[in-house]
Amino acid sequence: MAASRYEEEIELRTFRKDLDENFKPIFDKHEIEGVAVRDLRRELEEEGLLEHIPRRRMDQLLEQADRDADRHITYREFVHMMTHDLTAEERKPFRRMMRAAIADIIPRRQREDFLANYNCCPPPLFIPLISVAEIVIFIVYAIELKDRGTPVTATSGVAMYSPLVYKPTRRYEAWRFITYMFMHQGYMHILFNMIFQLMFGLSLEVVHKWWRVGLVYVLGALAGCLAHSVSDHNVGLVGASGGVYAILGAHVAAIIINWREMNYRCMDPDELDDDMCCGISRILLSAPVRLAIILILVVPDTALAIYRRVTEPDVFKVGVTAHIGGFLAGVFLGVVILRNINRLTWERTLGWVTLALFLAFFAFCTLFNALYDGYPETDWSSL
Repeated sequence: MAASRYEEEIELRTFRKDLDENFKPIFDKHEIEGVAVRDLRRELEEEGLLEHIPRRRMDQLLEQADRDADRHITYREFVHMMTHDLTAEERKPFRRMMRAAIADIIPRRQREDFLANYNCCPPPLFIPLISVAEIVIFIVYAIELKDRGTPVTATSGVAMYSPLVYKPTRRYEAWRFITYMFMHQGYMHILFNMIFQLMFGLSLEVVHKWWRVGLVYVLGALAGCLAHSVSDHNVGLVGASGGVYAILGAHVAAIIINWREMNYRCMDPDELDDDMCCGISRILLSAPVRLAIILILVVPDTALAIYRRVTEPDVFKVGVTAHIGGFLAGVFLGVVILRNINRLTWERTLGWVTLALFLAFFAFCTLFNALYDGYPETDWSSL
């Protein structure tokens, strides 16, 4: 019996060491108050704990763990539950699920403060890679055009023969609705697109990560080309403006769903007293200032593009609807795809509405392309 108790004590010490290594760092992020019982219960259900432990038993364990009845579980309370309240059979599934659940719960300060969610792990990947790809392709075609005797200038020069360009006569080659974003007309075209997408895309990736930003960018480029194909039946399309404007629209979506978090302490006098630079930074990065910057960039540029499209359609064929389509796609999809620091009920409803609007737009444009007979004659020569 003494040997058995000794083995149990050794096993308990080993288990405590495992908890300190794997759980204490996670609890430390949640400050002294610990993890909210309500959030923990929801996350455990989503992680699938109910498949191993009945709901009644799980509720009982969480209530026992909350020893001071403050509706939060501290690390000390968590250790007591894991070492005293659980049976040997429950310990393994509960440990596995608890680690995933606690890691998924955003600490209180991060829920309130948008700036607390800025981190470079993982670092921005999509925007740098897509920018490099667009620049390389531009250089390759610029060299080829120079060899052909039609060098690229600041505002002209694009290889319309490329299989990447969107052409109304070759709409059956569906990849062109996306690959057109790799082609640009002149040095100024690609320069401004690169500046915009690096400036606004990188900052978006730091919070929302590359897979979310990449999805919004590609779908925004697709939406921009679809919108262009519906409005300008006879005009080809090149440029990453659809994706770039989707990034700008995504910033608007991020502002909408994280308005309160972006304004965290931005007008707090104590913040200015404690750290003037930090207080000013919070004001400059607050939701109203962010929104004003986006609108200052988008509205005049779009108005100028519309003016040029209407007054000089034969000289400067600007894909205005590609800009608008990309921007609206960024707003609609951003509400659904981007990271919402503290998702509220009305924001969930808004997400379903914007997703439905995007899908309706996509369905309409697809059917229009399939059924409308006003497009120029299809070029089947390559088949």
